[in-house]
Amino acid sequence: MEREHKAYTTFEAAKICHVTHHSIKNWIKQGLIKASRTPGGHYRILEPDLDQFREQYDMFPRDKAYTARHIMIVDDDQDALALMERILMDEGYDLIMVSNATEVGLKAAQTIPDLILLDFLMPEINGFDVCRALRNNESTRNIPIMAVTCLDKEQDIERVFACGADDYLAKPFKVDQLLQKVRELISKKGDQD
Repeated sequence: MEREHKAYTTFEAAKICHVTHHSIKNWIKQGLIKASRTPGGHYRILEPDLDQFREQYDMFPRDKAYTARHIMIVDDDQDALALMERILMDEGYDLIMVSNATEVGLKAAQTIPDLILLDFLMPEINGFDVCRALRNNESTRNIPIMAVTCLDKEQDIERVFACGADDYLAKPFKVDQLLQKVRELISKKGDQD
């Protein structure tokens, strides 16, 4: 006799996938996860359907135990720091917050984050110098760096990439844009590890 499969709520599925339940609901609406509805209108996802989705999007932990990904956020703007902190913590990332650009190199070498989100317009040191220094340091050379900055002129964006940034996101940004780019950069790093 075939065993009955567990049916997950969106909250349970979110915990398993290490995302918010809003992400799960969006993926169901986009047709990425197969789900049914209860008479009360709530989604239920069968275990094999969730497993298939996680397999397709490589959401199974690579190691024996799930380890949260570490993201360093470097920004002197307290509002921007708070916004990114809220967004990324909701997605289950561990954060290393740095508001002083002079600390970046040391903290990055000590913690080796999975990704650095770097503002390129800071008072003491500019992000271009910070990015170059990270690329020239043996221990931080391979950490993905995404510029999250107000710089939006084409020549500035070219300079961002020329000094070693892997990606670029203009402020103000949309939450979905930030999360998509963060996931892409972290999964690329995971492929290289």
